[in-house]
Amino acid sequence: METRESFFDVVIVGGGVAGSSTALLLKRRLPAARILIVEKSESFDRKVGESTVEISSYFFIRVLKLYDYFSRRQLPKQGFRYWFSNARATTLKTASEVGPKQLARLPSFQLDRQSLDEDLLALAEKEGVEVWRPATVSELEIPENGAPNRLMVSVEGETRRISCRWAVDASGRATLFARKFGERRFNSDHPTSAIWARFENVRDMDGVDTSGTDPEDPWFRAVPVARRLATNHFTGYGYWWWFIPLKNGETSVGIVWDKRFLTPIDGDLTCRFRDLAGRNPLVTEMLAGARMVDRDIRTLGHLPYFVDRCCGRGWAAVGDAAGFLDPFYSPGLDHLAFSASDRVALIEKDLAGGGVTKGEIEESNRAFSQFFQFFFEAIYRDKYVYMGDYDLMTAAFLLDTGLYYRVAVWPAYKKSSSTLRRPPFSDRRGKIGLVPLRFYNRRFVSIARRRLELGTYGKLNDGRRPALVGFSLGAANNAMIARGLAMWARAEVENLLSYARLPRRARAARVGGRMRVVRALRQDFRDFLTLLSTPPHRVVWDFLTGNFGPRRLRPRFQIRYRRLAAASRGNLLRNA
Repeated sequence: METRESFFDVVIVGGGVAGSSTALLLKRRLPAARILIVEKSESFDRKVGESTVEISSYFFIRVLKLYDYFSRRQLPKQGFRYWFSNARATTLKTASEVGPKQLARLPSFQLDRQSLDEDLLALAEKEGVEVWRPATVSELEIPENGAPNRLMVSVEGETRRISCRWAVDASGRATLFARKFGERRFNSDHPTSAIWARFENVRDMDGVDTSGTDPEDPWFRAVPVARRLATNHFTGYGYWWWFIPLKNGETSVGIVWDKRFLTPIDGDLTCRFRDLAGRNPLVTEMLAGARMVDRDIRTLGHLPYFVDRCCGRGWAAVGDAAGFLDPFYSPGLDHLAFSASDRVALIEKDLAGGGVTKGEIEESNRAFSQFFQFFFEAIYRDKYVYMGDYDLMTAAFLLDTGLYYRVAVWPAYKKSSSTLRRPPFSDRRGKIGLVPLRFYNRRFVSIARRRLELGTYGKLNDGRRPALVGFSLGAANNAMIARGLAMWARAEVENLLSYARLPRRARAARVGGRMRVVRALRQDFRDFLTLLSTPPHRVVWDFLTGNFGPRRLRPRFQIRYRRLAAASRGNLLRNA
């Protein structure tokens, strides 16, 4: 029975962190605007443990000005920390470890999403935003011709008709608007999946279970800051685990893997989770004695997707409703900060009487589509190939994060919050920035594949613990980038030398009981001669895209090595 009809300036579908943040920002800029949040759940359930990084923290504590809330209700975060293992490193104390040895310069937080979503929605309602909950959208009409949008909402046993000037999709992965328009596309070039759960009694990296009772323990003294408060990553070939501590004492634990490189066993979620955890000795150590929280295990079969348009005349999408790439580096809430800042600016201008032109909408769509595509190409494409190798992943982390500070964090803190409207790679010069990042990422992929074939992948995964000062808005950031460049240069030299003299492990590799090394070296030489006859423009192009090297230029060379590569990789994974 239809009993009510209402008009709002803005209707936001979804009351989680994306919807509530957008509503707060709009209400504070346009106090007279009538804003409605339609949230389908009666109470938020537990989501994957998340963490903020520098841009999302800036958005929450300096744009929404919620520093007091985050400092009281969420845990402070001490950056990222990475752990690597091999046959010689099967415990935390023997594994290579990468992370800052000083307190983080800029604030960030480990988030309990259930409490964060509830608290932000309550704050939005307190500041004058109307909330219908539980409520579901049964019909949606977005004409995009200047006429009001119309929605049918089921709430409190009745169906209410709503009209609004702007409708905002904050439904997350449900992508309500994108599905309606047929504009959501899975990213088939990055086939990743995830399983995660919450645990109690996870091993405390800073406690006696790990370092014992002696305060002079060398491993304990090596890192003055709290290891536990970092987002700890346990990496391997084709996958990574996260351990995120939460305010209530529980720990969010999950794995993301590339389906091209890792296949879990068949069975229920718990069995698959336990099987994957058992493949990494450091994860096994961390979960020894831990208890999984009942009925709190989740999975996603395919993580990344693109959305062709993030806004149109009278509608917009924010947060995950506008696209998602990968949880590595915790970019999800950064994307929320970028998308909410841009969509709110458009809506504010329109409701204030200035109107929004077709060109402004097209520019917003172009910028964010380019941002997602270039960000994927620069950072994530094939990254899981070298994720389990200490020096390649460390170099990538230093360069990725150092450049993130330079192009995203520094402008926000030093210039203006308005820079959030245009994320990295989104302007007309974005391709200039794409080229160097894509170049070194592809070089790391190429070097990692060479190491896999030679059996030297992960050879430095034990006993390394570099002294990193951490990232900042000043000179320390340049030092981190310089260190990343130095590690890259060393990897390139070692890779080049491997074509002149194979490493000992590769010389000892056997396939079918016969040595193949001499034959492989001869093929290396023949491919080098072939390279000399390659057209110069092809050589230049391969160099600029990071695809140089005999293996990348000569497909038949890759085929000749297939059996050797499979055997070497199998030995590596069995010994890890």
